[in-house]
Amino acid sequence: MNTGTTFEAYTLVFHLRGLSALEVTMGAAVTRSALNALQTGLSALEAAVLRDEAQVLPLSGLPRGAWGARYQSPARAADAQAEKQTAIHLAATQLGMELAKQVFGSATAAFARLHVALLPGHPDVETLPALAEKASPPEDVAAERALQQVLAHHTTRTFLQPVVGFPDAPLLGFEALTRGPEGSLVEQADQLFGVAARMGQSRELEIVCAWQALRWVERLPAHQWLSINLSALSLTDEKLRRVLARPGIVVELTEHLPLNNARSLLPLIAELRAGGARLALDDTGCGFADLQAIEVLRPDFIKLCITVVRSVKRDPAQVLRDLKATIAHLRALGVGVLAEGVESEDEARLLATLDIDYAQGWLYGKPQPAACFFGAD
Repeated sequence: MNTGTTFEAYTLVFHLRGLSALEVTMGAAVTRSALNALQTGLSALEAAVLRDEAQVLPLSGLPRGAWGARYQSPARAADAQAEKQTAIHLAATQLGMELAKQVFGSATAAFARLHVALLPGHPDVETLPALAEKASPPEDVAAERALQQVLAHHTTRTFLQPVVGFPDAPLLGFEALTRGPEGSLVEQADQLFGVAARMGQSRELEIVCAWQALRWVERLPAHQWLSINLSALSLTDEKLRRVLARPGIVVELTEHLPLNNARSLLPLIAELRAGGARLALDDTGCGFADLQAIEVLRPDFIKLCITVVRSVKRDPAQVLRDLKATIAHLRALGVGVLAEGVESEDEARLLATLDIDYAQGWLYGKPQPAACFFGAD
């Protein structure tokens, strides 16, 4: 190190705020496997984000569900220093959320509440979780403006991913997924929905996405379905609910619901089913909380969270045992099972030992613009 250079100290912290709730929802074995995968990914992320900084030292001694690194940054003028640290914070936040979604799935990632904090100095390890909890997220004004344009002009793009029967893989339908305008700061789903969540506009965005997806329903063959993602709050939109209540639509609830919230949805779900729609629960785990919600809502099928599918491959002996018990319970309730995030033949072979009805993932088809399946709108 050049001894003539002065440095300023910082600490980058990743903290799972929802770890306790995650264990109740996903089950102990799946959570343990996912945490190991997340820790490995965060170590690589820290190295990438802090590659230009000095003396990067991973932290040890943090409580379970927290990770971090200390580093030193060459001293700059105040404005330049603030800009540099904001860039690091934004990059760590965006990549961290993307990693969390890869490990947990979208709804479970939100439930796990991975928080990224950048703190000045090198505080004591014991104080880091509390300091990280109080730290504000980085602002990204440009991305927030891009979201406002999307909401104002309804410029989301609908992508479709095949859903197949398992294990023989006949095409049964599609899940509607969303991307922002091509080349924009909110092009990718993680960016788009992450900014919306930060700005308190998730419901508005979900409703725009649902209307955009519904434009493609008439193109579907009679025997295929279109699955549309909505949170419980978005399901309260009466006009949208009326249009969703028809055959060929699967409404996919995209959040982990406390028992009281699940019960409050029963009249809305009854409306959907009366019109011919079906219900699925996305990102379902092997824990007590999700099974409680399933018993109340009795969905037509659940989607096993990608956390579970990945964990089957990482720790087959432990996770398969829990998963078999979960699926037996679902069968007793008359609920079907879809495995999402199936990307390899190895994963499919492991899952074939289970009583699974449907599958989705890159092994069967990546998300593509809707026009690739049905022609231009």
